[in-house]
Parts: sequence; C-alpha cells; structure tokens
Amino acid sequence: MKSNSEIRDAWLTQLLSTAAADRPRAEAGVRTLYSAAGFAEPRHVLWFESPFEASWAVALLIAPHHQLWRDRFSTRGDKQRAEEARAKLSQRLGISDWTEVLAMAGRPRGGALMWPPNPSVMFTSAFLKAWYSMVDDLSTLFKVRGDDDDLARAETHFWGGNKGALRSALHCPSTDSLIGQSFFEDYSFSRMADNEHQIGDRQPPPIVHAAWEVARSSGMWWAFENVAIMSERPAEIQVNEKKLLHRGDGAAVVFRDGRRVYAWNGKAVPERWIMQPETVPPREYKGFDPTFGKYIASRTGSSAKAKKKPKVVSILKTSIQADPAARLEQLRAYAGGRLPFFDRYQSGQREQVWRELVALGPGVREDPHAADALAVAYETMQRVDANVRTLVTRLTAMNYVFTTEGGHSPRDSARRAHVPPSPTVKKEIADFEKKMAVLPLSLRAFYEVVGEVNLIGTHPLLDPKDNTVATDPLVVYGFDEGLAEYDDDEDEGPSALTIAPDDLHKANVSGGNAYEMAVPDLRADGELLNERHNLFFVDYLRLCFRFGGFPGYDGQSRVPGEIATLTAGLIAF
Repeated sequence: MKSNSEIRDAWLTQLLSTAAADRPRAEAGVRTLYSAAGFAEPRHVLWFESPFEASWAVALLIAPHHQLWRDRFSTRGDKQRAEEARAKLSQRLGISDWTEVLAMAGRPRGGALMWPPNPSVMFTSAFLKAWYSMVDDLSTLFKVRGDDDDLARAETHFWGGNKGALRSALHCPSTDSLIGQSFFEDYSFSRMADNEHQIGDRQPPPIVHAAWEVARSSGMWWAFENVAIMSERPAEIQVNEKKLLHRGDGAAVVFRDGRRVYAWNGKAVPERWIMQPETVPPREYKGFDPTFGKYIASRTGSSAKAKKKPKVVSILKTSIQADPAARLEQLRAYAGGRLPFFDRYQSGQREQVWRELVALGPGVREDPHAADALAVAYETMQRVDANVRTLVTRLTAMNYVFTTEGGHSPRDSARRAHVPPSPTVKKEIADFEKKMAVLPLSLRAFYEVVGEVNLIGTHPLLDPKDNTVATDPLVVYGFDEGLAEYDDDEDEGPSALTIAPDDLHKANVSGGNAYEMAVPDLRADGELLNERHNLFFVDYLRLCFRFGGFPGYDGQSRVPGEIATLTAGLIAF
C-alpha cells in the first residue's frame, strides 16, 4: 500500500505532466463518469490544444445558463473573437444554427458554470454520495490543505482560485476566470490524492475511479449535458523548487498550439517582464515579489532603481519646430531623407508601427530610429489634438456641461476642457529630462502638441449625475514637474508622473490610485498604470476616441447613442 506522501507525489507529477493526452483513455473515462453519475453519455467530446482556446467554447456554451456571461462580449475585439469561436464550434459539431448548437450542448454539469446553480444537473450530488461511502469521518472529505503541502500549493498556483498563473488575464483575456472553473475545481488533484489515501487497497466507487482516469490522461476539461470540452496538456512546464510555475528567461508553460504563460514564483507576469526586463521601469513592478527586482538587476547589471542614462543623439537635444510641416522637414533632413516608420504610419500601418517602435526599447532613441520615431510620435499627437478639438466642439453643441474646477462659465469651461501647450513647455520638458527623468516619446509629444485635456462633466444621457457607469472621461494633465511621484528615496528621482485621476475620482467617488506613467522610460511609449485595460498610452487614447472620449463604456451592454455622433469621422492614429 502506498504511503500518503507517495500518493501525493504521484498526483503532483501528474499535475505537472507534459505528456500528450491519452485521448481514448480520457474519453472512455468521461463516458464512464457520466454513466456512474446517472447521466446519459455526452454525444460529443471536443479536444482543444490549450485550455485558453477551450475556454472560449466554454464561455459561449454557458452564456444561456450563467447571467454574468450573457452580455459579456460587447467590445469590438471580444465580439470578433467570440464570432470566430462560435463559427469553429458550429463547424466541429456539424450544426450551422447557433440556437441548435446551444440546445444540443445542454446545461453545464460543472459546479461553477451555471448561475444560479441547479444541483440536479451537476456532478456534485453523485460525488458527495460516493465520497460519503468511502470514509467514516465525513469531516476528512473537506480537509483544506494550505501552502505547506506541495500538491495543494502547486495546484492552487497553477490553475486554481484567484492565484492560478494559467487563469490570468495577462495570458487569457476575457475568459480567464473559466480556466479556474474546469472540472478540477469541483474535484481537485489534491482531493483526489486524499481520496486515494482514504480508500487504501479498496476498490474506489466507479464515479471516483472514472474521474481519476480522466485526470491521469487529459488536461483541464469542462462538462455539459451532451458535450465534453477537453484540452491538451502543456508541451513544456518549468517550475521552481517549490513546484510553482517559474522561469526567468522564457515561458514557464508552453502549450501545443504555441500559447505561452510567463510566470515568476507562481505568479503570472507580462511577457515583457521576462523577455525584455531592461525595458521594465521599477514603478511597474513596485510591490511585486522583491526577488524579481533583484533578478532584473542581475540581468541589466545595475540597481533595480538605477536611472539609466540614454545615449542622447543630437536630434533629441535639438529644439524641434512647432509647425507640423517645418517639423517634418527638419526630422527628415536629420535622417538623410529616410523616415521608413513614419512613411509606413502614413500609409495606414499605424498600430503595427507603434508596436515595432516600442519593441525597439531604449534603442528607439539612437540613430537611425530617433528622428523617425519622433516623426511618428508628433504626427500621432497632431491627430489626437484634432480629435480632442472635435470632441470639445461636439460636446459643447450637445450642451454637455464641463465641470472644470473654479466655477467657470460654460463657455470658459469648454475652453478649459482643452488647454493648448504653453510656449515654454519644450524647455520645461528638456530641463526635467536632463535633471530628473526621461519621458517616453509618446508622452513628450502629447505635452508639446496637445497640451492638456479634461472632459469631465455631466449630460443627461452621456453621463447623468446618477450614472451607474464610471464613464472615465478623457483627462490628461498638462506637463507639470509637480505631478512627479517619488518612491521612498526622493534622492533617486521621480518614479512616475501622474497623468489623470482614476475613473471613480472622475465621477466624484472615492476611488483608487491615479493613472500614472513610470519614469524614466526610454521607450517610444509606456504603459498607463492603474487603468483597468493595462494599455500603452497611445492604445489608451485610441480606446478613448473609440468611445467618444468616454472609455468607461467599453464592455457595457448599453452605450448611449450620442457616442456614435461623437466618434463619427474622428481621425485614426
């Protein structure tokens, strides 16, 4: 008879297995499990190469049975992704009508996939009956193990609860919570190990044995009345000495469809933190695992708080012309007539160009990229400036009441909604960068071209006083050295610039941390910190204009019709 530690070690090995799923064994186990629970066997067993891909099928199938998922996919990107997943699922099932697909799939069998729950159609009751038959002391069935147990700790940080690295929105946006709601939430590996020890040499109940068979031959899976959604195991897993997902030079998990998960000591992290640590400003990982800061220091050869000085090429020290045509001529002349990024940007490759500029990291400030990147940044903000002016004009025509501070008249408040840059802003920025911290090129260009924008206000339809939606009206403060934020040691220089209030403070409600951008940041663009979308600054501005200056409506099922009027004809950037 195996000891308890031997059993738990075997299940831990199973949890971290990278062997390809034994699909016939898994499917046989699923069918036996359904039968043992008193349910008809599923008509279809569908396999996916990763749980991320599978989670979209699960999300679509539970929508009629879970009130939180009915109107979930309202953003443009999610709608497109959902349509693609719906089409693939319909094709695989051989049913073209989506209503028929949902009717055929039936209700979820998993405990977390239906809300409000209906125990009569779930596995829970059958498992409880089987578990009660195995032990004399029922309390042992519900023993909760903590982080001192290798298996429970590894499973929790792998896919469980809110800690699971696989269920992070960093790697599985929109459907991330479903990764933690697979069948293994109802019957975890840790509980399987406990049950195996409790049973000893006896024969386990059929439903329990069937669940073990599936767990030993498949990755995560989700059960419906007539469809079982199955996923492959990872092809590669890297863990630390505590068996937590961890890797400092690549993906900690790689699935067979190429999907990757980046993790540090069991916590999901952005890909850039691992693959481009030199581009990660300390402000971004403040409060995270302190060993990560030490790791970055070892990779970059400097203190995690060190303010690296860029190699400043002459164009970045030159006074740039304010007139757009003269500015472009100046930058093109410096670059010897060649501005390939700018020319591609003008031809329509706007998002791709910004991605490539950001990927250059600090190298964007060196020749031959510096003048080209400046040309793109200034052109981008020229378009942003035009859009801001359009929005202020349209909002004024709608009788939107700008509520800028100071009790200004409506006309003056509209003027204060967009304040152009001061004549001295370029010198102020140059002095700040020389003495204190370098700004990302996007923010520098915004300050120099757009200045300041503040669309906070009220409107009976766009943003009524009793609005249940935090509309997050576009606000970007103008450049002000006083907006610099410092960590514990001010002698180290600022660690961030405050960009705007958070969405709740904009609604005059006590909220969270202000929107910030970390400094110094030597890249073309930087992340807008503390904002729910985790976007780069330029991408956040795009989102703002996609909702007429009110990005809080992103993800809402009902958007005021005035938004369409505000967005009509805005300039793409």
